[in-house]
Amino acid sequence: MQYKKLLAIAISSAFGSSLMANEAPTNETEQPAKQHETKLNMVKVVGKATSGIDDLIDREMLDNVQANDLSDVFSLNPEISAGGSVAMAQKIYVRNIGEDMLNISVDGAEQAGAVFHHASRVVIEPDLLKQVEVEAGAGSATAGFGALGGAVRFVTKDPIDLLRGNESAGASIKSTYYSNGESFKHSATAYAQDEKSGLGGLVNYISADLNNREDGDGNKLLGSESENEVLFAKGVAQISDEQKISISAESLTQEGDIAYRPEWIPSNFNPTTPTKAERETFILNYQFDSYNPLLDLSVNAYTTSVEQERDRTSDWGVVVKAMVETTSVSIENKSDIGFSQLIYGVNYREDSAELYEYGTEDGEVAGAYLQSILKLGENTTVSTGLRYDDYSLNDVNGLNISDSGVSPNLSANYSITPEISISAGYAEAMRGATVKDAYLLEAGGKYFNDPNLKAEKAKNTEIAIDYSSGILNASFGAYQSNIEDALVSSAPWKEDITNSDDDIEVDGYFAKMGIQENAFDISASLHISEAKQAGTNVIRYVQGSNASTIGDTLVINSNYRFNPDLTIGWLAQIVDDIKPFTVPVGAETLTVEKQGYSTHDLYLSWSPLRNRMLLLNLTMKNVFDETYLSHSSPEDLQANPGYEGIAGSLDPGRDVRLSATIKF
Repeated sequence: MQYKKLLAIAISSAFGSSLMANEAPTNETEQPAKQHETKLNMVKVVGKATSGIDDLIDREMLDNVQANDLSDVFSLNPEISAGGSVAMAQKIYVRNIGEDMLNISVDGAEQAGAVFHHASRVVIEPDLLKQVEVEAGAGSATAGFGALGGAVRFVTKDPIDLLRGNESAGASIKSTYYSNGESFKHSATAYAQDEKSGLGGLVNYISADLNNREDGDGNKLLGSESENEVLFAKGVAQISDEQKISISAESLTQEGDIAYRPEWIPSNFNPTTPTKAERETFILNYQFDSYNPLLDLSVNAYTTSVEQERDRTSDWGVVVKAMVETTSVSIENKSDIGFSQLIYGVNYREDSAELYEYGTEDGEVAGAYLQSILKLGENTTVSTGLRYDDYSLNDVNGLNISDSGVSPNLSANYSITPEISISAGYAEAMRGATVKDAYLLEAGGKYFNDPNLKAEKAKNTEIAIDYSSGILNASFGAYQSNIEDALVSSAPWKEDITNSDDDIEVDGYFAKMGIQENAFDISASLHISEAKQAGTNVIRYVQGSNASTIGDTLVINSNYRFNPDLTIGWLAQIVDDIKPFTVPVGAETLTVEKQGYSTHDLYLSWSPLRNRMLLLNLTMKNVFDETYLSHSSPEDLQANPGYEGIAGSLDPGRDVRLSATIKF
């Protein structure tokens, strides 16, 4: 298999290149950015298999790949996948488990419900992001509601993240050109932070006009166009040395001629239609980090709504419009007691979904949790926690469904030497019935819930070994994740929701090795997994947003920093093929095959002026113009009689992206 050979090449190249890195020129005279601590929103415990954060995607990584959608955001991690050429159809899969079984949030605001099962429930503008935190698999009690497959937290920028040196205010304009589709994106940002008063704020406006792109064979990818507009504002007040409050508002709009079912290719039964999606979010965050070790209090409150509208007046005579709205509040405190830390809090969330003029349903969930991190001697750290959640749903047909449960977790890390440690963990998570796909909410229609619905439950077991030195870092591990009583329909085209008799079972292995010395950095990450239900590979067509089979994936990322102003890099992703297999669907048996692919990106970041007023980024995506269908996209089932048009949209071919940012 090609990824094994490439992994060996990458590792040997890393060792062979370390001597060159020792001689790299550096320039230590310029410190353009303000230095401040990166604050994590997730629990951080040493050890890959411990409960807490598994991956951090920072702003530099996003800038290097010039992230424009979810596929770009997660391109550096083989355990996470989101693909396809239509941004509105890109669903997130973490270790093969889909976004419906993940806790996904933006600055604490959970993206809790799907408007349409043929579209993604996550709408994000990467230019707003400071970092992305990922917890893979059920883990910490702090992960939030319904984190059966883990949690993904998008964190937006603060004013201080944009200021340089001794600046207290600034502004920037940025323009990006995309050769594939000959498209443009423009943004303007103003920001300020006054250290004396503690007041700060930023305003960001983004506008993008993205045309239909082409695949590697030069064929137009119809339905991949969109016009995007984003307005984001955040105010920050450092009330005292101990207290901080931030308020943010975001309005995001996408519209264009997009396939009615965005995840499938356009066809006679799936025409491109005028489509509009909007998300509006208001968030309040309060932090009281006291000098008292027992008090580190945070409060998060938000309201967010996602609305999608599709114009079918030309054939159906109607405009189909639906929305999902969420309101929530969470309170959390951290207490340091001796050699341990306690993290505990409560969450409450209300969700409502509506198919305009047809039906609505409402749900609520309340939770309480406790997570402890205990240091036992010099070599051992133990993390254990407990979470209680209580779900209630009033569905579109007037049925009330409720369930509650407790989810424990236990993990530990033991340092064999200062460089080598082993870790292991076990965690559970549960999710009761919540509001479903708003497009199905027709009262008295075909959609109905089994009155005996039970909560879904996840059980995740993981073990890993980590090595960390000044130059070399590595981790190797294995995991097993089972999801019991998954909510399913009897067939992909039916709308009867019940619990599956068969578990979703994912077994996987991961390996990562990286070398960083002076100006040189190279890493190779490998993820091998198998995801099945009832003994058959899971596929997106059947399991939808719950799970999908992703081929073994290798990601290699290497970059060289000539000086603080010039960096070049190479990013490769190699996905192994999945041989033909069969899947029972209703009374039929489908043959499915997922072809492997490899993509290569080159990137360059250059600030030609000493005061860093100008930043140029050049990225060539898919250098060799590979034609491929991402494994996280819907499978191409068109070889099966009667399934013509059932296929995901191919990913784009070569795309040269050039951006220029001017700071004032």
